[in-house]
Amino acid sequence: MLIRRMITALAAAALAALPVTAATAAPARPVSPEADFLIAVHQGNLAQITAGRLAARKGDEKSVRKLGKRFAAYHRKLDAQVRAAAEELEVKLPGEPNSEQLTLNEQYRAASGPAFDSLFVTTQISAYERAAKLATIVLRSTSDPTVRKIVVTAAPVIEKNRDALTAARNRIASKQPRQ
Repeated sequence: MLIRRMITALAAAALAALPVTAATAAPARPVSPEADFLIAVHQGNLAQITAGRLAARKGDEKSVRKLGKRFAAYHRKLDAQVRAAAEELEVKLPGEPNSEQLTLNEQYRAASGPAFDSLFVTTQISAYERAAKLATIVLRSTSDPTVRKIVVTAAPVIEKNRDALTAARNRIASKQPRQ
């Protein structure tokens, strides 16, 4: 039970930073940690696709625009795997990101220029850090081979994206005037 609560909490937190809104219809409560995980990752993917598209279009820095394109493409691919796993495990997935993710996407829409870049990079670093923690917990706790495969495949991408975001943050910080 503790592991399930930890997975649910980390999944929600990790993927909350990946743009979100409230689901139109609340899904039935999942019956397993794997279901919780798939729902959280699916909502995070939906949010990331939107956030990535916004970054690709609105990013002031070239590195932010490139990351946005990369994130949107990767999360479309990852979501196809998540949807297939959910179908196999008979997990009903929501149609949109969670409310926290939707709120963050609205913040992305409202920001522009260097403020957009800073908001995007900072929130994405937090999201990827939470995603890395979630991946570690899921790998320790799941016995489902489909879920395990998703996490094992995603883990190196999470690290690579987090490193790229950190580098982008450092470039952005170096361009800001010192106070």
